[in-house]
Amino acid sequence: MKMNTSVTIFFRALTHTAKTTPIAGTLSLFYNIIEGLFPAFITSISVLLFDTAGKYLNGNAALNDVYWYGGLFLLGYAIKQLFQYISSITINAGVYEKVNNFSNGKLNEKCAKLPLIDYENSDTMNRKARASECVNREILSQLYMMNVTMIMSAIGVISVIGILSRYSLLFIPVSIFSVIPYFVVRLIRGKEFYTLKKQQITKERYRNYLWGLISNKQSIKEMRVMGFGDYIVKRWMFYRDDVNEEMWELVKKDALSLLICDFIRILGYCICIAISFMLTMNSTISVGVFGACIAAFASVQNQTKSFLVEMGDMPEKINYAKDYFSFVDSKEDMSDKTFHEVSEIKKIEFENVSFSYPNSNYQALKNLSILINSGDKIAIVGENGSGKTTLTKLLMGIYKPDAGIVSINGIDIRDFERNSYLRKFSLISQSFVHYCITLRENVAISNLKELNNDFLIRQSLSDANVRMDETSLELDTILGKEFDGVELSCGQWQKIAITRGIFRESKVIIMDELTSAIDPIAETEILKSFLEIAKNKTAIIISHRTGLCTMVDKIAVMKEGNLVEYGTHNSLMKENKEYARMFNAQKQWYV
Repeated sequence: MKMNTSVTIFFRALTHTAKTTPIAGTLSLFYNIIEGLFPAFITSISVLLFDTAGKYLNGNAALNDVYWYGGLFLLGYAIKQLFQYISSITINAGVYEKVNNFSNGKLNEKCAKLPLIDYENSDTMNRKARASECVNREILSQLYMMNVTMIMSAIGVISVIGILSRYSLLFIPVSIFSVIPYFVVRLIRGKEFYTLKKQQITKERYRNYLWGLISNKQSIKEMRVMGFGDYIVKRWMFYRDDVNEEMWELVKKDALSLLICDFIRILGYCICIAISFMLTMNSTISVGVFGACIAAFASVQNQTKSFLVEMGDMPEKINYAKDYFSFVDSKEDMSDKTFHEVSEIKKIEFENVSFSYPNSNYQALKNLSILINSGDKIAIVGENGSGKTTLTKLLMGIYKPDAGIVSINGIDIRDFERNSYLRKFSLISQSFVHYCITLRENVAISNLKELNNDFLIRQSLSDANVRMDETSLELDTILGKEFDGVELSCGQWQKIAITRGIFRESKVIIMDELTSAIDPIAETEILKSFLEIAKNKTAIIISHRTGLCTMVDKIAVMKEGNLVEYGTHNSLMKENKEYARMFNAQKQWYV
């Protein structure tokens, strides 16, 4: 949806809230209409009460009349307090809590559907952060309540002015113009606050990232051992103070502006009192009316101030709402649209594929072409940054090529139904997750229908070289210290991740640098078992180590995004180029 005007955004925010919580929204509107009429009611009753009291003192009215108007006065406040109590619960639980939870859910749903490449894009992350700011500050609920409050204030101002105008028309301009500066200030400062927050998004994200390092147990260990923890803390404090100082400067300007506005409002109030005093001295109005008018002036000023402040704040809130709707309306990953079902994978082919990450001029892959046939066991080797992992992400459909085609059986992978396509793959990644659940669940979450198949789980653990007879682990042992479970070494966690990948039913299995934390001898044992398990599958092993290459069918050598060599171990050694250089440099690890 194209974001049009502020009016469009405003009404969309109102509709969003009204649809999410229709009962609470209606009740809050009803209450605020009553609240808007209340000042006029109190002003009218006050006039009658004060005049009747004056007449009673002069012997011209009965005491019961005073009690009657006094009772109405108190009853009015009692009913107002009751409505206020009910409305407070309704607004907080309905208009704010429910709408905020719903909006947060829509935001998370959008994040789950975004193309994964967008998470590499800093602009997308900034837009997401601004959308989150809208949710965290409950902006959509605020816009709805601002509209309700403005209706209340308008009703209150018009009704009280209708009463005051019977006594003197001078009350109207003095009461209203004395609070107009609030509108001007809120309009200017609201724009400045939004602009500042928008400018600070990147710094706030970086500040939060640094805080994540400080509060993460893994990074804390490294920082303490390496002795640079204080540096990270100081960097965090610098960005924290920088963001806070910029905001503090604007808050001081805002406070000074409001102080000036308050002075003008008080001056207007004093002028209204002076006018009322002169009218009383001239016998134009009674003492009772004078007393009621004093309260009415304050009511008109407060209601007008509320109306104008809300109106002045609205552009800032609408900008936040625009950020939210712009993000939730952004283009989603359409790869789950059904075109073709994946049955059998006969061949995987990259045809002249090029790819660059967002905000980067460097090509991670350059005009890459490679053919992998069903059942092939292929190793993709190269130094860090050569494009190996990027290649697998393109194959999985996580990223889409800038040029060229990635195909299965001659069909572009973008034309496959996504879930059906992904079920054919098992990815064992170097950035695997430590799941603080049972050992059984750690293995079987990749194939939940076999969750209770103890034999198959134990066999998969054995295939991945996890010797349960040499450890204290049982299938229902909780792993990880987070919930008082058993903590594993990095190498043990890697073996669990390998087991998880093996356990999944798939046609293609990809191992991405997963044995990097395991010593070369153990790595060789695991890879031999892995290739044996994958004998009826297509296996792709990503590594910067070359020891495994003697066990695979083909070797693809990557360098700076290019496929520089492709062949068997023996043929590449005879060529004596990049692969031979890498193998000779590492061969002492495996001999």
